Amino acid sequence: MFFKTKPLGSLKSILPPIHQPLPLNQRESQKLLDVLKASFRAHLDKEHGWTSDTNQVAPAAPTVTYLPSASPASSKDVPARPTDKHMRAILENPLFNNKAFVPPSVAAPAPAVRNNRNDIFQLAVSKGIMNTQRALGFLLAVQRDIQLSAAVSVTQSMKESGAGLLVLRWLRSSGKERSLGFLGNRTFTRLLLRYMVAEGLDELAWSWFQRLLNEPALTTGNPERRAHPAVLIDSLIMAKSQAIELDEAYTSMLRGKEVIDDTSASTQHLMHAWRRLCWHTTGQSYKHQIPPASLFESFAAVHNEFRQPLPMAMAHLALYHPTNPSPNLALEYLSNEYVWSTRLPNYKPDNPEAKYITKLASLMLDTIQNLMQSGRFTEAQRLMERFRTHLAPMGPHLEAIAF
Repeated sequence: MFFKTKPLGSLKSILPPIHQPLPLNQRESQKLLDVLKASFRAHLDKEHGWTSDTNQVAPAAPTVTYLPSASPASSKDVPARPTDKHMRAILENPLFNNKAFVPPSVAAPAPAVRNNRNDIFQLAVSKGIMNTQRALGFLLAVQRDIQLSAAVSVTQSMKESGAGLLVLRWLRSSGKERSLGFLGNRTFTRLLLRYMVAEGLDELAWSWFQRLLNEPALTTGNPERRAHPAVLIDSLIMAKSQAIELDEAYTSMLRGKEVIDDTSASTQHLMHAWRRLCWHTTGQSYKHQIPPASLFESFAAVHNEFRQPLPMAMAHLALYHPTNPSPNLALEYLSNEYVWSTRLPNYKPDNPEAKYITKLASLMLDTIQNLMQSGRFTEAQRLMERFRTHLAPMGPHLEAIAF
């Protein structure tokens, strides 16, 4: 016997629908989408420690020095939320910049040489073959292109090249900035700092300097690492000394002393940089404008913090005081028989004493000039004779100025 069953469709009236129909009109669809987006973003912000709740006080975040983007963007394009910043940092990482390189012969129109070098650098970074020596070669090549061009200002052209920023982004993305081991390459460090100063990125160098003084692990292990703070501040002062005015170089020296005082570190880190800036003030004064007297005196006073005095440098500085130049220290130094009976007889053209001879000659000539301007002709004549007798035979460049 067969029983006739009811069709399945007849059960619809008995069982409730399993899925409710989705909203079909545009307004409700948009509302649902907005709710999902808001929920998703709130979850991400919670995971990254950001909240829009004004009743909660966020903990103080550690100070981080950010590098500007390679392509300038307006303030409205800069992401405000941590999640957006995180995604932007990922997308701007040079390691993800693996765009195909188009040879200049194929590209239309052909890019400028400088941009071409930037593209090659970024390509090498994306392929993972960049290292400190190649980065140095890149910076040197860009500098050479600028020097061979018709650029009015080398510093301005270095700023416009953006080469320093590219190298800094690579140092950060590759992890080399974390250890600061690249400071062991002094040639690279000096050239990089010059680009950084030109591009207005020298605040990052100050954050490195503070880290070196505050984190002993960065300067222990071998003598080279212990020299990193001195190498960094010397490179920074060297870059600042390229300007016609030395005010920023003096200010940087004083700032370096303040940082060292705050960390109870040794002022010996400043000695080489101080001597360099002293020579720019005296032996290369023709390249620079006369500084303010107060700034000059503050810079000269840093010498008092060194364990080893530098009498010749201080004597030369006294001759270049902006308002009250004095030859007294120079005459005292030049009357010391140790200079003439011991140091000069041991002079050899191929040893580091060559710099001493040049600085001694510069000191004598500046002293003679000061004495003549003051009407002290007898003392000036005595120094001229000593110059002819002792220094002129040291080399053709000294013979030529032996009056």
